[in-house]
Amino acid sequence: MQPTERFSDRAAVYTRGRPTYPDAIVAHLRSEGALPADSVVVDLGVGTGLSAEPFLRAGYSVIGVEPNDAMRAVGDERLAHCGRYLSVSGRAEATTLDAHCARLVIAGQAFHWFDPPRAGAEARRIAMPGGWAALIWNDRPATGTPFLEGYEALLHAFGVDYAQVAHRHVDEDAIRRFFAPTMPRIAHFENPRSLGREELEALVGSASYMPAPGHPRHAEMSAALRRLFDAHAVNGRVQMHYRTRMHYGPITD
Repeated sequence: MQPTERFSDRAAVYTRGRPTYPDAIVAHLRSEGALPADSVVVDLGVGTGLSAEPFLRAGYSVIGVEPNDAMRAVGDERLAHCGRYLSVSGRAEATTLDAHCARLVIAGQAFHWFDPPRAGAEARRIAMPGGWAALIWNDRPATGTPFLEGYEALLHAFGVDYAQVAHRHVDEDAIRRFFAPTMPRIAHFENPRSLGREELEALVGSASYMPAPGHPRHAEMSAALRRLFDAHAVNGRVQMHYRTRMHYGPITD
C-alpha cells in the first residue's frame, strides 16, 4: 500500500486514538529562536491536525499539507473554528505552496513516510530565509511495565508490517539526509497518556499496520486487546508513557 493511502480507512478513529502533542514543543522552539511572533508554520503530513494544534493554541498560523483526502477532511472539520488554519492537498515532496512562505516547517508522526532528500529540498524551498524545521514523534516505550510489554507483544503478533514501520521511526540516517548539510538538535518532552478501553481500541484501530474491521484476524486481535486491557487496567484506565522526540534546526541561511 502506498504511504498516502495507508490511513484512508483510519481517519475516523485517528484523532480519538492518537496522542496529542505537548505545548512545551512550541515554547522550546520559541526559546531557540525558531518561532518569532506572527510566524507561519507549515505542517507536512498534517493528517487530522493533531500536530498543528499546539501551534494554533499559541497563536501561530498553520498551513497543513496532506495528500490523503479522508484525513484532510477530518482535520478541516476539527479545526474549522481556528481562523489561522488552512489545509492544502499536497505531499511533503511537492507541497504546491509558494516559495518562502514558512518560518517553520514541521512534520508530526509523518516524516518516516517521506523521501528524505526530496522532502528536505521542498522544505528549503518553502522556508523563508532564516527558516527552521522540526521533525516530531510521540515515542512509546516497549518495556517498563507489564502492560507496555503486553501491548508491544500484541503489535508484533497481529501487525502486518509493524517491525518495518517501527524501525523507520528512528532512522537517524534519514533524519540527517533531510537536514543535510546541517546537523539537527534534539529535545525530548514527557507526554504521558491515560487511556480507557475505547481510547485504547481507537489507538490500535488508527495504526495502519493493524488488522482493520473485515480483516480475517480483526476479531482475534480485538479479543486479545480486551484481555490485555482487563488484565492491567486500574480504575478503568491503562497508562501509556509517551515521550515526544523532536529533531530540529535551521534549514536556510
